[in-house]
Amino acid sequence: MCKKNLIEIGSFVGVHGIKGEVKLKSFTEIPENIFSFKEIFVESYENPIKLKFIRKFKKVFVCKIENVETRSDAQFFKGLKLFISRKSLPKLIDGEFYHSDLLNFKVYNLSKENFGEVISLEDFGAGLLVQVKKNDKTFYLPMGKAFLKKIDYKDKRIILDLEIDFIEN
Repeated sequence: MCKKNLIEIGSFVGVHGIKGEVKLKSFTEIPENIFSFKEIFVESYENPIKLKFIRKFKKVFVCKIENVETRSDAQFFKGLKLFISRKSLPKLIDGEFYHSDLLNFKVYNLSKENFGEVISLEDFGAGLLVQVKKNDKTFYLPMGKAFLKKIDYKDKRIILDLEIDFIEN
């Protein structure tokens, strides 16, 4: 499968118990949705894997990978990322976007001043933030509805209603 057509949706963060169970961190908007995908790929594996939800444990899921029966077999998956095919994603409605689509976009304000380049999007609980890198410095900018004015997919640009001194002070 071509890596360009894959979207990262989670990672294995550890093992649990002795029966081959793994701890899974979901990156989907609703964490439980990770179990709704029919084909999940693990980095460095050609074929999809089958996951079975066991229980939620703190902020991760304990699950079982088909044909993984021992703790040592499960240990192999620790740290590996999970992906789905882009075509299995639901259609977006106006105003929605997938975070991965905005990576490496340039961020500008209404005065066309450059904030830098997108390296990630995060939500720590107070709204969506875009992590931007410029001149070897990284910082977060708010990207909620009050600030986001336009996403230009053609020119790979995000326009925010922020003054440049937002990052300079």
